Amino acid sequence: MKLLTLLGASFSMSLRRSMAFRINLVFDVLLAFVGLGTAVAPVLIVFTQADTLAGWSKAETLVLIGTYQLITGLRSTFIDPNLSWFPDNGIRNGKLDSYLLQPASSLFLASLSLSTPLTLIQLVPGLGVIGWGIAVADVRPNLAGVLGWLLLLAAALVVTWALSVLLACLAFWAPKLQLDVFYHSAWQLGRYPTDIFTRPLRVVLTYVFPMALIASVPSATLLRGVHWPVLLGAVLAAAVLALLAATSWRAGLRRYTGATS
Repeated sequence: MKLLTLLGASFSMSLRRSMAFRINLVFDVLLAFVGLGTAVAPVLIVFTQADTLAGWSKAETLVLIGTYQLITGLRSTFIDPNLSWFPDNGIRNGKLDSYLLQPASSLFLASLSLSTPLTLIQLVPGLGVIGWGIAVADVRPNLAGVLGWLLLLAAALVVTWALSVLLACLAFWAPKLQLDVFYHSAWQLGRYPTDIFTRPLRVVLTYVFPMALIASVPSATLLRGVHWPVLLGAVLAAAVLALLAATSWRAGLRRYTGATS
């Protein structure tokens, strides 16, 4: 509850700062729609020539794109403002020192204390595309599918946060190592059905770098129904990655000696 209170307070402060630059909202809206349009347009072109894409219908693919947009919007709002530049601002410039002196979890402060509320606008077109996909689907989601989708969205957020923390923790051992380009490139693969990739890459995106949990698994659950082994496996994977992220953070702090040391 303490961490939730801190999250709410930090979000409120970030919102007040963001509202001082309201013109940014216009650009955020434009970028959200342009980005989503570039993802939807190729799909619509493909489905003028085919009925399915690696077993995914047009409706399922639209739901996947919308779900990916939701997760991306939440990541851009709550995670990226904190961890994108952690090696530079946190390790080399000493910002982590101030986190360690505060009476709150340093992991929370380093990974979730800042936010960019205006980027939540990305959720609006994402929900619109999900609604579009459901509207053109042959079957409607049942209650179990909706609840499973929501639970998998929560698991996807945990996975997204944990992967970002793990990449940030590498800075404790190699401060000059920059893997942001690799991470962002791999993230883009989440907007496509995992089934379109070759088997080796599909295994990597499912078990090694679990991008399948970001959008493919939740989207399939919403329209195809709950597959309990997959649901339980996703929740377990999220829990394991969160534990691994917390453990790596503590191990990194033991190596950290302060930017001025």
